[in-house]
Amino acid sequence: IWKKKTSWNKKKLILKTGIKIRHIINKEENPELLSIRAGKECLNKLGNKDVDGIVYVTQSPSNPLPTRACMLQNELGLSENCLAFDINQGCSGFVYALSLANSLINSNLTNRVLIVCADYYSKYISKHDRTCRPIFSDAAAAVIVEKSEEFLIGPFIFKTDGSGGKSLTVKESNGQQSLYMDGPEVLKFTLNLVPQATYELLQKSKIAFEDIDLFIFHQASAVVLNKLQKKLNIENSKWIKTIEYFGNTVSATIPIVLNDLKKNNKLHRYKNIMLMGFGVGLSVAGCIISSKN
Repeated sequence: IWKKKTSWNKKKLILKTGIKIRHIINKEENPELLSIRAGKECLNKLGNKDVDGIVYVTQSPSNPLPTRACMLQNELGLSENCLAFDINQGCSGFVYALSLANSLINSNLTNRVLIVCADYYSKYISKHDRTCRPIFSDAAAAVIVEKSEEFLIGPFIFKTDGSGGKSLTVKESNGQQSLYMDGPEVLKFTLNLVPQATYELLQKSKIAFEDIDLFIFHQASAVVLNKLQKKLNIENSKWIKTIEYFGNTVSATIPIVLNDLKKNNKLHRYKNIMLMGFGVGLSVAGCIISSKN
């Protein structure tokens, strides 16, 4: 991102955002193609295609229809005995999808659900936008959820403040759609409702704060993550920050972290993991993943 000559203060931007590398879709790519790649990799790791549910999370599809999840069912060669639907949700979208997958499985409506999060925010961002351009990346990530003897998913917590929706939105201007973000207002919302949600989720789960081994929060920016960590007084060893080399990938930030932990065989090290997504809506969604052993 910083190789091209610009009048921007690069050092100051990196210090503020914590982001050195962004990932942007090229002309030969689209978010659906990224989703197919992520889905195939997930299925290959599973070793079979016995998936009977797809939940697709996006706010930036190439086209409004057909349903992206239905497209994935065909492209991934999954059985026709498969439910498939999309969620129009942003930074809290993965946790929303996880709650739905968990409910579907626990209700015996599905056995194994593929969650795909894909966002293409760069299509809404002007190259002159100094607020959003240094932060957001394009990405897709996939996770398969199934019944487990090892892990328990839940409880969940959700918070919504629709009055703040105008603080992070897409606006129409001269026939073009542009991403608008009021950073101070979004930060104010985050520092208010995210800590509330954190403590309420702990109370709901009856797990003590010190018994959470890892906090995986939405990777918004360095400023947001640093302020949340300080406000919640979370030690560095329990705090995840991967934004430096990925950027803010919207709904994909949390599953990217989970995939990285799984790939490096680190996921089993933690008995209690808290996930917390927050942003567009304005919304917050959190849950706890616990080891049964």
